[in-house]
Amino acid sequence: MRNVLEVTHRIMKKLAQLVYLSGFLVLADGCRKPPSEGLKPAENVDISAMDAGSKRRQGIDFTAQGNTPTWTLDIDFTKTIRFQTQNGPLLTAAVPKSQRDPRSNGILFDAPLIASTTGSNSRSASRSAAATRREGRLKVVISPVVCRDTRSGQTFAYGVTIEANGQRYSGCGTFLNGATRLNSQWVLETYRGQRLHAEQFVNRQIPTLDINLKENRLQGFTGCNTLNGQVKADGDNVRFEALSTTRRACPYNFESGFLTALQSVTLYRISNNRLTLLADGKYVMSFRKTVEKK
Repeated sequence: MRNVLEVTHRIMKKLAQLVYLSGFLVLADGCRKPPSEGLKPAENVDISAMDAGSKRRQGIDFTAQGNTPTWTLDIDFTKTIRFQTQNGPLLTAAVPKSQRDPRSNGILFDAPLIASTTGSNSRSASRSAAATRREGRLKVVISPVVCRDTRSGQTFAYGVTIEANGQRYSGCGTFLNGATRLNSQWVLETYRGQRLHAEQFVNRQIPTLDINLKENRLQGFTGCNTLNGQVKADGDNVRFEALSTTRRACPYNFESGFLTALQSVTLYRISNNRLTLLADGKYVMSFRKTVEKK
């Protein structure tokens, strides 16, 4: 009888352990985090670490960076937005139709994050994608404001703000493939904040720039003399160098200041067929497009 009681006690104790373990497993399963949403494993090619030229060859059209924390953004306007903070996961989203951001007068991209399906079955992948559509979004605003990187001191033509996973990030960005848009003839509209008029210049001819990037050649008119020089552009950066003019005596003092300002230019922006030139992060002059070159 005693042996029977001992056996029964051992059996009951074992059953209690099994009930406890099964209950713990149910609890653990209920607390298990769902598959990571909006995260994509880093690919073999680390685009974020590339220089501008390498990114351009990889098909990247726009790139941005920021500090505190360090982050990078790369956009291929035909495919994907990629955003990553230092030591953080790579967030990706398909490029949506751009919108105008009324606050910054810039461009807004607002898209659901792409859920990772690596290592998951179709059912869990479907659940993850559904959760991503409900919760995970990536918002990127590219604003036409001069931006200075707080770490390097470099000046950029565009400011960038990003919202992801409930966090907001700010930094600076540049278009990598926009330089060809400079290939045009441009007529000066404003200079040092003042709108110009034909009667201010010789024979009522307003200054012009004729840019040919294939030959790195600059031609134009200063409002008094014919202008020649060189132009070098990369992304949003531009330099006008080796400027020379014909020797006609000018009745106004405009030309010398115009040439000095032109040689100080380092950045440009193009929007609505308007070219804005900037120096040391400050507005210098703006032009209107007249003839586009192929």
